[in-house]
Amino acid sequence: MPLRAFGTDLVLTRAADGTAALFDAHCPHLGTHLGHGGRMVGNRLECPFHGWQFDRDGNCALVPLADSIPARARLRPWHVREINGVVLAWYDAACGPPDWEMPELPERASPEWTAFHPTRQWVIRTHPQEIVENGIDCAHFPHNHAQQTAGVESLGLEIDGPRMTHRVLQHHNLFGIGARLGWHVTGTLDITAYALGCVVNRIRIRDRASLDYCIVFHLLPIDAEQVAVHAYSALRRKGLLSLPLLWFAMREVGNTIDQDVPIWENKLYRASPRLSDADGPIMQFRKWAQQFYDSPGVPAPSPNAAVSFSD
Repeated sequence: MPLRAFGTDLVLTRAADGTAALFDAHCPHLGTHLGHGGRMVGNRLECPFHGWQFDRDGNCALVPLADSIPARARLRPWHVREINGVVLAWYDAACGPPDWEMPELPERASPEWTAFHPTRQWVIRTHPQEIVENGIDCAHFPHNHAQQTAGVESLGLEIDGPRMTHRVLQHHNLFGIGARLGWHVTGTLDITAYALGCVVNRIRIRDRASLDYCIVFHLLPIDAEQVAVHAYSALRRKGLLSLPLLWFAMREVGNTIDQDVPIWENKLYRASPRLSDADGPIMQFRKWAQQFYDSPGVPAPSPNAAVSFSD
């Protein structure tokens, strides 16, 4: 599969043994893009131009018709993990290995939950930090997403290295249903960010209704200006109502992001914003986010964030 990410042309492969691998896309021979016409031969990636083959470590393992393999004939391999149904790629400015691991989501293995359904995909002209910060910005929820949220109260941030959770008390309009009926319910919203590449929202309602949702957003920087966002949603099973309730939630997830897109695509980044006491712990979040950059200051493509490619 040809890909464009981190401002780089890449090729994502799956070998005969089922393992995924990610490489820089262009053959070291004459620069052929291996994602266009290349193929897997067993566990090796074969160039469509001259048949050179590369192993999972990026080393050239075969040059047809040649007596020897040229020195330094290799592809750059990327560190990948296949977790929670997606292929995660590690980006590091110095090409270093991962220094933390993405955990398995307990909802995926529980029979009490539905499968995670692909919800929507977007390509947005923004930066990953802006998208993650959206879950910290309490004041925008009832203003920009009134069909879903009547009000929020930040319960603070919990920080554990590359993981950060924002706990929120939320007054729901139940994905637009409550707004139309003139009532809302209260629940909790836990927004957990794993660096700047993955955000997991867990919604729990125990007022008028008993509902649990898990919504996962994977953020993939395409280049310095665009981010691909992939959303997946699951619901704690509610019998015959499971799929209708999940469909309502998936629709509202799409509507919510659609409402934010024109804001993200046209705002600028203020390093020293004039904040009110209604905004939530934005500066505490930004201080946490600085660990993912080479140097402090205005956000640039993150050097230490796991990002994802969906199958």
